Amino acid sequence: MTQPIPWNGDPACGHDVTFGYQTHYCTYVRVPRLLLLQKPPRPDDLLLITAFQWYELWFKVLLTDLRAALAADPATYEPVKLLRRGLELFKLFDQHADLCDSVILTRPELRQPLAGLGSRPPSRQWARLLALSRQLPRLGAQPALGQAAAVDEYQRRLKRFNTRFRQFCRACLSPAAAPAPAYADWLRLSELLDLQQAVKSDWTPAGQAPSGFYVPAQVSTDENLFVIVHQVFELWFKVMLDHLDRAVAALQMDDIVTASLLAGRVAAIQRLLVPQIQIPATMTAPDFMRFRSQKQERDGQTLHTGLTPASGTESYQFREIEIVCGLRDDPVFRTYLDGLDSLPVRLLTPRQRQRLAEPTLPQVFRAAATRRGVGSFAELFTVSSVPNPHLDLAVLADSLLDFDEFFRFWRIGHVSMVEKMIGHRSGTGFLGPEYLAETAGLRVQEHNRVFAERQFRGRFFEELWAAKEGGKSSV
Repeated sequence: MTQPIPWNGDPACGHDVTFGYQTHYCTYVRVPRLLLLQKPPRPDDLLLITAFQWYELWFKVLLTDLRAALAADPATYEPVKLLRRGLELFKLFDQHADLCDSVILTRPELRQPLAGLGSRPPSRQWARLLALSRQLPRLGAQPALGQAAAVDEYQRRLKRFNTRFRQFCRACLSPAAAPAPAYADWLRLSELLDLQQAVKSDWTPAGQAPSGFYVPAQVSTDENLFVIVHQVFELWFKVMLDHLDRAVAALQMDDIVTASLLAGRVAAIQRLLVPQIQIPATMTAPDFMRFRSQKQERDGQTLHTGLTPASGTESYQFREIEIVCGLRDDPVFRTYLDGLDSLPVRLLTPRQRQRLAEPTLPQVFRAAATRRGVGSFAELFTVSSVPNPHLDLAVLADSLLDFDEFFRFWRIGHVSMVEKMIGHRSGTGFLGPEYLAETAGLRVQEHNRVFAERQFRGRFFEELWAAKEGGKSSV
């Protein structure tokens, strides 16, 4: 095994791979570079930066898609598909705005002073999208089935979100004289919007090790979406890990109020990620296969490139969330992290090894309850005429259960999205599409198993679930 060859000076991700130039999730999504673009002066400023970077990445999808829809043959399905994708994104924007209302707008001290602000939203991409949307009526005039209705709804949702986005910008951003940063500099937009090159292994004969990178001259609308949807997940994963780590530290200091605030935010973020996982299903199986696996003939040889063996399984932040939330104590999960010689990547990174030795959120919650004198978690939820002396712990427990519930919904939604998009075809992963269903507890993987043990991922806070469901759960 070797480390992935860095592309364009990107930092190391910590994984080991079979071939240095193999297509790798962290290189394809540019994860290590992406996560350098948020350097808030105060911990909670990370929320605001992430919220705006999230919007800007999706604005790039909307712009790319709308340009392609206007340029496409109106007799094809492409314009309708791209418009409907936009409709799904506007629905997601409403949920994201709800998240921002609940976790950001309640904290006026997070307001960011920026130079050069006018009366309009400072996003140039959003301004371009509004200008480009004026051409939508000519798409609606086409006879293609469903196109006119899609245009009408797209315009309505764009107008409604424009009002909400303007309100959000006014609430979160305030004018300031130099040396305050400008909006684009604050978000490092030029770098952020240049991380979608879709870097893969160079064209290589089957069975041979790739010897370089391949960067497509033009990234398709669907591949642009595919890269960005993973990037926006990684942005919120970073916030979640930050909040989970701070919640662990707060619990160790018996600061239940702070831990509850942080856990409530994590639950709200996870709620957003459940519908976000459905966005890739706005492309069809042929759309996906066009960039998943490609081949060409050159000098009498058949050369291949594409996403295999890159996989979202390699998201090191996702694995870290699972570890800090208690899966490190599951022996099957530990075996999974250790990996197998037959796999093209070692999933366990140096940072994950550190996390395996650190306290987990269930562990520190249990310790805090013990110090309080709680004998059973059922005591937290007991209704009596006497005020509950552990009400603060009960409120925190409810937030932890909300997060756990939506995390489970995410696993199930991931399976549903893959089945809707590509059916039972293999995606980019090396563990097989049935592996996802097994981790979610939906069914046992029967074909192409890699691990002998059943790879079910249980809930993070089973003791709290047992207490809430009426069972006995000692601390």
